[in-house]
Amino acid sequence: MTDVALADLPAAAKIAHGGQGTVFRLVDGTLLKLYHPGVAVLSDELRRLIDLPGGRGDLSGAPVAWPSGRVFDGGRCVGTLMPEVPDRFATSLAGRRRLLELQFLLYPRRAMWADLRLPTGRERRRIAAAYVELFRVLHRNGVVIGDVSMRNLLWTVAGGPSVFAIDCDGFRLKGRPPAVRTVDTAGWSDPARPAEVSVDTDRYKLALVTLRVLLGDHEVTPEDVYREESHRRVLGQDLTALARYAVRPGRRPAAECWLGALGAES
Repeated sequence: MTDVALADLPAAAKIAHGGQGTVFRLVDGTLLKLYHPGVAVLSDELRRLIDLPGGRGDLSGAPVAWPSGRVFDGGRCVGTLMPEVPDRFATSLAGRRRLLELQFLLYPRRAMWADLRLPTGRERRRIAAAYVELFRVLHRNGVVIGDVSMRNLLWTVAGGPSVFAIDCDGFRLKGRPPAVRTVDTAGWSDPARPAEVSVDTDRYKLALVTLRVLLGDHEVTPEDVYREESHRRVLGQDLTALARYAVRPGRRPAAECWLGALGAES
């Protein structure tokens, strides 16, 4: 694990600003997320996340911008270091670089997206399977995602359909508090357990991701699937059955179930 003092970091260029902090690119390409002054950071929990890949966890090859170091100032943890997002998960829209966020797959094409290469139906299925595999790897390593949104899940078809996760400092180890507390993104919470963060609530959100990617709909829920025949026709029997189970707390399908159904109906 790498701990560094903020004063020892080289000059950095600001590249993004969000609800929790500002992101800078250092001269070596590493990203620095500097938290806003009001954001509370549990530095020990951040350390546990950072140490996971080299300890009991196996995240080698996982498509994640995993935190790689803590940044201190005056004895307080004020930021984290993380790798840059691979170039193929970004594009140019209206003359500026944009990350290929999940939102582009869930809304009708807009005028400013005219040059954006969107996936075919078969590619959407492969992207959905890649998101499912990401959840599977994280859950297998005892990681709970918590806040799932259209902003922290990326995708690409360049070089083949693939996905990538950012804002991983908001993840947590199962049974542990988060290093940086997050709030569920509107429209992406578990209606049965809105205040809970667990593997079971993650599985509900996995259902949301899978169904919304396949149906190209930012609002569809598992509850909608068995009410709408048009959804059932697109999804097929196996995926529709999983959507029905996804509404039942404690019985939500694990990632392996979704992978099996996506493979069976591809």
